[in-house]
Amino acid sequence: MKHHPRNPRARGGRKRQPSRRDPLIGFEAPVTIEQIGARGDGIAHVQSPDGKSVLVYVDCVLPGDDVRVALRQKRGDGYGAEVVEEISRIAAYNEPRCSHFKECGGCALQHMDDGAYRSWKRDKAKVAVQRTGLSADEAEELVAEVEVSPPASRRRAGFSVHVGETGVYVGFHGRFSPTVLNVPDCAVLRPELMTFRAAFVGFLKSCPVDDARHIKEVFVTLADNGLDILIEAGKEPDLDMRQELAVFADEQNIARLSWKVGDRPEEPVAARHIPLVKFESIDVPVAPGGFLQATREGEHALISAVKSALADIAPKQVADLFCGIGSFTFALALSGKRRTVTAVESDQRAVERLQYAAGQSGSPIKVVKRDLFRQPLTGDELTHFDLVLFDPPRAGALAQCEALAATGPEWILAVSCNPATFTRDIRVLRNGGYKIEKVVPVDQFLWSSHLELFAILRRTQD
Repeated sequence: MKHHPRNPRARGGRKRQPSRRDPLIGFEAPVTIEQIGARGDGIAHVQSPDGKSVLVYVDCVLPGDDVRVALRQKRGDGYGAEVVEEISRIAAYNEPRCSHFKECGGCALQHMDDGAYRSWKRDKAKVAVQRTGLSADEAEELVAEVEVSPPASRRRAGFSVHVGETGVYVGFHGRFSPTVLNVPDCAVLRPELMTFRAAFVGFLKSCPVDDARHIKEVFVTLADNGLDILIEAGKEPDLDMRQELAVFADEQNIARLSWKVGDRPEEPVAARHIPLVKFESIDVPVAPGGFLQATREGEHALISAVKSALADIAPKQVADLFCGIGSFTFALALSGKRRTVTAVESDQRAVERLQYAAGQSGSPIKVVKRDLFRQPLTGDELTHFDLVLFDPPRAGALAQCEALAATGPEWILAVSCNPATFTRDIRVLRNGGYKIEKVVPVDQFLWSSHLELFAILRRTQD
């Protein structure tokens, strides 16, 4: 009897069952769009063949639109659906500003008129505030009008790259698709980014295919003194590629071009000068691929909100948590009366650049490297401050907010790029005795579902 080695990944005693195809995939039905969901897609219900009501999410529609849809994929508690026939559109439907709108996954709401769009974004902010435990009337009173960045204002973008037999693609992924789409025009990005994209397509076409196909993404940031480019690739560039990139950077007047493989540190391939941004007239160096607010207009709106709050509060000792390279640090330290600021950040590159800028300018800023997720400021550390500002990543600042709720100062300024974690964190602070004084929504990602929130909170009880 012949024995075959057993597959260690096989599950003995069970026969593999054939996968069952969802019978609703491909099902078509007419629907009337009921509302716009949190992700910017239309929400409706269809009746399935067995008589059940099925929730569907439909792209590129508005409330009141009558369309025929086909269910394409399971999505959460419902199905993603595609419009296969437009029966009737409401009068508020706008022609999209971009020729790639229905294909590209970057924008969701270009077809919404400006007034409805602003209302939808403000309503999103009000919902986030209500979920902290306040009433609809209280949220209406607290939430200011939305500060919206204009078209062609976004100063940073990550372009996906695909080089293959069918050509060179530099752009964004399709809507709910891994396919990379070329985007020769874009209604939200600064013209300088689009000029670079076109030049980079030409550069890749001139490269040997075997070299170019290792490039996966290119991150472009428009600093105040030029473009900062970070290329992420699957292998190190050879000598010829390095020389060609240096020539390309010189021809395109690129401030710095860096190359990064996996988790290794990025390597500058061409560094003509250090990319800089100004905060309160102070030049601050930018790390390759480092974080900046998405638009200058959005950054200005947030800083203006901070300065307005400072004028009313007049603090002397301030903590700037999750400070990055100082988007708010210099405004906290130098606007109006000078005050001492302790700036805390976990990214070593950001810490070094902020320390350099603060030292060169003589600003009253102390920079501390610390992981606030694992080691938040607590207890006696917080008693030194009469105001704390925090601006965490999308994950929010739960641990730090729990510490602030226990022993935080009288005033807190909260900045959030995620309404969901904003709701969670502010609820913690409210449970600890803080009251929301004001909320300012800031829209830096035009025609998308993203929204930033700035909030002023004051402790009302010990």
